[in-house]
Amino acid sequence: MLYKSIFLKAKERIEKRLAKIQNLSQKKAYLEFELKDEILKSEKEIRDSFKKVKCIQCGACCRLAVSEFSPDELLRRASIEDKTAKSFLEVFELYEKNTVPENLLPETLKDGDKAGGSAFFYHCKKVQIKDGKYFCPIYDKRPDVCRNFPDTPLENLPKSCSYNVWKDENEIKAMFIKALNDIRKFYLNENKKG
Repeated sequence: MLYKSIFLKAKERIEKRLAKIQNLSQKKAYLEFELKDEILKSEKEIRDSFKKVKCIQCGACCRLAVSEFSPDELLRRASIEDKTAKSFLEVFELYEKNTVPENLLPETLKDGDKAGGSAFFYHCKKVQIKDGKYFCPIYDKRPDVCRNFPDTPLENLPKSCSYNVWKDENEIKAMFIKALNDIRKFYLNENKKG
């Protein structure tokens, strides 16, 4: 429901701007360049704020990776050279019966977004525990899928993850950026048709 209201605000903003532009080529230039630059600037601000957070190496992200894709869908994607799916499958495997320890599950996924829904829960094949702490034995050589986590404030993060502060500060902004970009692409595609 929140995304819908954010999407409608983004749509209204773009439509107001487009209504002020009379020339079709200027509208296209606004969508292709000016709006795209605004989106990229906002994305950079989010990335820059990401650098201020330090990973506390709680191992929660190793023990809980959430994907909208089933293992079969990830295998299919990897077979058609989807590098992200291939990398993900090299690191993570599905929890047995898609169950996950409750202490890891983000609040947003506790009610009804489980197996059969839109979330699949995975864990790292390599993560280890020593003296009650989880650690990555290949941390310095970890794959990009791990190195770049979380790559967006729209990720479902485990409760103990230190990046929750960053997520909370940037999630609404990230949703607005996503909405702007989706609408921008829609209008550009419509212009190609017409």
